[in-house]
Amino acid sequence: MSTTASSPRLAYTLMGPPNAPVVVFVNGLGGAQGALTLQAKHFAQTRRVLTYDHRGLGDSEIVDGPAHMADYASDLVRILDELDIEQADFVGLSFGGRVLQQLAAGWPHRVRRMVLSSTSGGGDLYDPGPADTHAILREAAEGSEEVWSERIAPLLFGPRYLGAYPERIEALARWRARYPQSPVGIARQWEAWDSFELGDQLQQIDCPVLVIHGSDDALSPVSNGETLVAHLPNASLQLMEGIGHSPNVEDPRGFNQAIEDFLDQG
Repeated sequence: MSTTASSPRLAYTLMGPPNAPVVVFVNGLGGAQGALTLQAKHFAQTRRVLTYDHRGLGDSEIVDGPAHMADYASDLVRILDELDIEQADFVGLSFGGRVLQQLAAGWPHRVRRMVLSSTSGGGDLYDPGPADTHAILREAAEGSEEVWSERIAPLLFGPRYLGAYPERIEALARWRARYPQSPVGIARQWEAWDSFELGDQLQQIDCPVLVIHGSDDALSPVSNGETLVAHLPNASLQLMEGIGHSPNVEDPRGFNQAIEDFLDQG
């Protein structure tokens, strides 16, 4: 793992063949690089893979100040600049999908192709669903192992995965309780998430986009993926049946294959 020379210092990992095409994975809210292990190992066989920790999370520097989605997109641009990566393919999960929308709007020349998974637009384009699941996530985020298992896990994973792998959920809950996230880092991510709204700029993002959404996503209803496709001029939707908010974990093989097929089109 390396760290940027510029501040705030961001931890990142670059792996795979040196001269191969670059694909960048951008994590969700509160997520560290470890959540993308199954993607990094797979794609590093044929591509240069970049993963990193958002400011305030993982091994990256904590910044206690106002934050907007443009700050997170600018962080990503700094990493690309330091690594002399002029253009790449990008995959964003949840919060990371919003970071990539901001990146494509502000730095379109850096984006060749883009995958937006389990995410949404901002403002009027965001559908919270019948219950404000994000409110539940915020309230329970600093809870105990039991609270995480009972209240947060059902938002992050679909019923099929929860039923099939209870031992994995218990292990993850224990890990979360043992290694709590930085309250400052999480708070700043929520601040950026709340204020995010591209409006008409979304229609100006003309790079090829694949929107991946789980049919059983409780945190971000499928309507959010459909809305993104309706407003992005060059986008298509791939629905993953029986999958919740975390397709990278729930069905890594299917998730990786969908991304690979899309990236190979260009």
